[in-house]
Amino acid sequence: MDTLNTGAITPFHTFDPMQGSSAGEFADLLDAVREGKGGDAKKFAETWPEVANRLESQGVYLSEGRNTIEWDDATLLFISLRETANDGGPAEPLDRGISMERLGRYPTDDGNAIAYLREFLIPEEEGDEGTRLLTQLDSGFRNEVRGHDKLSVGFGGLTLHGWLTETEVSSLRTYLQQSVWKVAQNETFDGGVREIVRHLLIILKTAEKRGVGILMRAHGD
Repeated sequence: MDTLNTGAITPFHTFDPMQGSSAGEFADLLDAVREGKGGDAKKFAETWPEVANRLESQGVYLSEGRNTIEWDDATLLFISLRETANDGGPAEPLDRGISMERLGRYPTDDGNAIAYLREFLIPEEEGDEGTRLLTQLDSGFRNEVRGHDKLSVGFGGLTLHGWLTETEVSSLRTYLQQSVWKVAQNETFDGGVREIVRHLLIILKTAEKRGVGILMRAHGD
């Protein structure tokens, strides 16, 4: 598999370092507010002050309520969740080598290595922890899980897939290393699942060492 030329595959997928453990709760809040189910942005800001502070540094104030914020939901999630450097710029990537390239540009129609893994990795048990975490990473913000793409598609071509918290990073790493999962005999590329797992483990281990979660997103059409 390492000899495959994946340079022409689009979109390109990245696995960005993510701060905190509020992704699921924030996504639920944004859904509740949009659907008129009483989501309280002010209360969320009190419960998760680190998220509120991050947004306030960009001139966005959750404490004033969601209706006062012009940004779309996907942009709010991305700005509040991504890890940043001390100067406010993007944090150091989780990988600058072949693993990010192989996972980002997989030679399938959608270029999505995690989707390939979900299709051809046979879990130890149906619907087990590994299955749940791979689904959350690939589609936690998308229509497949949410029933809409309001949390996924944002301004300027932003496309979020899903996330793993710091704890979930460790859980998925343990699962992939220790669980008795198998590979479907009809997988498209011989050795594809195991190649993806090998590169994904490098990303997961780096995130573990840094004490961060992971935010998966796509770039391009």
